[in-house]
Amino acid sequence: MKERKRMEMELDRISNLPSDVTEKILLCLPIRDAVRTSVLSTKWRYKSAMLPHLVFDPQSISTQHQTFANVVDHLLLSHIGPVYKFKLAREHVSFRDIDRWILYASRNSIKEFILEILGRQRYKVPSSMFSCQDLTYLELHRCLLQPPSTFTGFKSLKSLKIVRVTLTDDVLENVIVRCPLLERLTVEWCYDFSQLNINAPNLQVLRFMGDFEDVNILNTSNLVDVFIWLRKFDHRRGPCRSSNLLKLFAQLPNIHRLYMNSKFTKYLAAGSLLEKLPKPCLHLQFLIVRVGIDDVKDIITVICLLRISPALEELEVFAFCRQTYEAEVGKVNSWLDDNQSCSFTQLRHVKIHCSQAVEGALDLIRFLLLSSPALETMTVYKHPSTPLEGYDLATKLLRFRRASLNLEIILSDLAG
Repeated sequence: MKERKRMEMELDRISNLPSDVTEKILLCLPIRDAVRTSVLSTKWRYKSAMLPHLVFDPQSISTQHQTFANVVDHLLLSHIGPVYKFKLAREHVSFRDIDRWILYASRNSIKEFILEILGRQRYKVPSSMFSCQDLTYLELHRCLLQPPSTFTGFKSLKSLKIVRVTLTDDVLENVIVRCPLLERLTVEWCYDFSQLNINAPNLQVLRFMGDFEDVNILNTSNLVDVFIWLRKFDHRRGPCRSSNLLKLFAQLPNIHRLYMNSKFTKYLAAGSLLEKLPKPCLHLQFLIVRVGIDDVKDIITVICLLRISPALEELEVFAFCRQTYEAEVGKVNSWLDDNQSCSFTQLRHVKIHCSQAVEGALDLIRFLLLSSPALETMTVYKHPSTPLEGYDLATKLLRFRRASLNLEIILSDLAG
């Protein structure tokens, strides 16, 4: 009897939980488990049918006895109330079924939409998707993006992420410009476009991974965080009319954080040699760059970036050699004499990753030590198997002259 009363009391507690608490509990559960809570009590019977977030993926739905499509259809048919978030991630699903589900989502006040096509075949996003005017977050994977002629934009969209999406230059540019509130843009490994043209007055964060021949970032005075991983850059396409470095940083007046890989460094190094430095990046505080230390033009490009960044506080360099370093020693050393007067007065923390050819990075390390009077820590990472021919690296680093009186030099092996 006591045990029965105890169970009844526990059920009463569950039944009488505040509605906002029960909703938070259900949102933390996979949808299959949220549906099972309907047996807890009569007050919970329809709560899972009123969830504003619907996530349909392999982790959320078990298809032991029914097909994935049947489960989704049943849950949508029994759903009550608005849908604010809709996520679909599945392989081997009929595109007709996906069209139907997107049409359902478009008829609700949907704010977040995530579509991950896990197979190899490209799915063409239906026109119903472009009528979702309440969207604030849109994420598409492995799709074909061709907006209808009636598409006027996503007026409320703040975050757009497209991964392995097929689209043309015009489509990408028009989608971006028709999202006036866009704050975050992620473009990863997309196809069939060559020009990255971005015109987004409210954009704050840009993340790009893939290929382009040229980039133009216009009307982006609010852009503060930029990550660019260029897969390839063909410097043999012919000489650029002007310096890419000069052009790009004229378009980034308020950038705060920048990450760029070695191919993008090569893109910036292309064009005519600089007769004057770009306008200062007065707000750039964090810079992460990959650079070939056996290419003098790449090194000069990075130094130019440092010289126009008077507020830079943290620098992380991934240094590597494209070829045998010893064959280029004289050439690489030549830039040292031309930059002896540099002074990076706000630089406090430096990390140098030397996956190979530690000797080649020593010139860059010595240059930074001499040019950074406020430097507090310099961490040098080397591969555990890197040979140190004839000398101890720690001793060599300690012998270098440095401008900072309060500097700690840390030598560490690369993880993995």
